[in-house]
This record gives sequence, structure tokens and C-alpha cells, in this order.
Amino acid sequence: IETIVLTSPDPDDLTLRQARWLAQADRVTHRADVPAAILDRARADADRMLCDVAPRGLPGLTVDVSTAR
Repeated sequence: IETIVLTSPDPDDLTLRQARWLAQADRVTHRADVPAAILDRARADADRMLCDVAPRGLPGLTVDVSTAR
């Protein structure tokens, strides 16, 4: 699991590493307050899961996205 904590709702503010994780993710777990513009940077066929805690032990790359509080 790779974790992204957003400091901005603007997808242009993602680091190259964060953008690469999203582009390669098999699934993206996220909180309700994560902007759709960020989630749209994920691979088109990646599963999206709205959850408070990212599930562990799933195959492939999981990217967990939340916003800074």
C-alpha cells in the first residue's frame, strides 16, 4: 500500500511519484473528501473504494488517498 496525503485539491500539485502511483494502481482507496479531479488521475480500470481504512493483504498495488486535516 502506498499512501498519499493531499495538501491541495489541485491534481497539478501531486508529486511525480504520487501521480505515478495513481497511474499504476490496481485499486485506489479514498475518503469521501478526496476530490474527483484527484481520483481521475488513477488508471481507468483501477478499482475505487470509498473507505475509512485501506484494506490490507489485497493483491496488486493499492494507493490510499486522504486529505491533510
